[in-house]
Amino acid sequence: MPLPVASAGLSVTIQSPAPAPRWFWGALVLLHLAALLFQLQQRYYLFPDSDRYLTEAENIVHHGEFYARPPAEPRHPQEYTMRPPGYPLWLAALGTPAGYVAWALLAQNVLSLLNLAWITRLVGRYAPPAWGWWLLLTVTFPGQIIYANVLMSELLLQTAVVGIFASAVACWERPRARHFAALAGWATLAMFVKPVFYPFSALVLAAGLWAAWRQRRAVLAALGALPLVLALLYQGWNAQRTGYFHFSSIAEINLLRYNVRAVLRKVEGPEAADRHLDAIIARAGQQPGYAAEQRYIKAESSRLLRQHLGAYALIHAQGSVNFFLDPGRFDVVHFLGLPEPPGAGLLARFSTAGGYRAVWAYVRTLPVGLIAGLLLVAAANALRLLLLLRFLLDRLAPLHLRVLVAGLLGYVAVLTGPLGAARFAVPVLPLLLVAVPFALARWPRLSGPPRRGAAEKSGGAPG
Repeated sequence: MPLPVASAGLSVTIQSPAPAPRWFWGALVLLHLAALLFQLQQRYYLFPDSDRYLTEAENIVHHGEFYARPPAEPRHPQEYTMRPPGYPLWLAALGTPAGYVAWALLAQNVLSLLNLAWITRLVGRYAPPAWGWWLLLTVTFPGQIIYANVLMSELLLQTAVVGIFASAVACWERPRARHFAALAGWATLAMFVKPVFYPFSALVLAAGLWAAWRQRRAVLAALGALPLVLALLYQGWNAQRTGYFHFSSIAEINLLRYNVRAVLRKVEGPEAADRHLDAIIARAGQQPGYAAEQRYIKAESSRLLRQHLGAYALIHAQGSVNFFLDPGRFDVVHFLGLPEPPGAGLLARFSTAGGYRAVWAYVRTLPVGLIAGLLLVAAANALRLLLLLRFLLDRLAPLHLRVLVAGLLGYVAVLTGPLGAARFAVPVLPLLLVAVPFALARWPRLSGPPRRGAAEKSGGAPG
């Protein structure tokens, strides 16, 4: 029976979600199982960041220490915080350091299926399910399968993102302490899996303060403050270990080696940019201590970005768009064990060699089968983006779903910036699937006639 919800100006009719057809889950389970068996046979478990995750997990198990390099090597302060503890703890709990890689991969495949089940069930409360389109747009997103079968943190973060979205929806519809507790818990997990979600703790605090003011309940503010309090405590612990109060050393690394490098390569050329970065790193190494070194890198990087603000704004915007469009050539080639083509990859060529024209010129040199696969994925990425925009502009779709999807996707895309590769879109794929049934309902030729009552369910006005 439909359940009307009216809270804080929200008027939405919630219905019981329809059960998924067997062919939908049968196809997804078979696809995940095939990829898992393929990976167990070829054993390409490690991507570029996997070694540090695995080493930190080993150090946790054998030495009780959160450090991302072998303990016998000379110590580097940045390795204490290069990888936050969430995913190394996940690997340690699953026995990966002892060689039980299959358990970690199996668990990540289960997470992938649970995430898809969670989001489709949630969306099914507001719109007729789009099972065929959901399956098509998942199958044509290879990162979902690839990152379920390598030792990388994307699927664990995806679970946290879906949890954030689901609990935020619940908080919006019926603000309750248990909903804010869930939101705080999922946000805490997200930031301890990927540092990009550390600033998100401020948004959770703002939501808690707003709800506490509206309902005159201080407990909501306390729950909203929990992720930020834990983040500050973690930074204090990092200060004890490294002498520098910070969340993760990856922030300064990305700022200099990706953001600044991309800008300097665009305005000065690759060779001049590399010389400039080498000089900054050399001067940073002369600073008295790790904290002074990191502050110097941050100050110099900020100065250079301000100096070339126009070029950086363009690169950052292009990266945020590429976040949605990149077909993930590196992921596919590495996962399938294909020979790596010589020279730079798609995103490097995009930023240094002439934008999309350079990308297309490079793609034309790849094997025909790989070109066809990447073009198919790129077309599906464009379709997902088009459906997302249609959903966000559709006043018949529930307002709170549109706001939360736009907010979470925008947050990740903007903070990813120049790094906008397919890998970083994996955690938010379920949010892209939210848009599908609402957008298709406005295109009858693709989805069939729109069902009666869509406007009443959303509480919106005709668009």
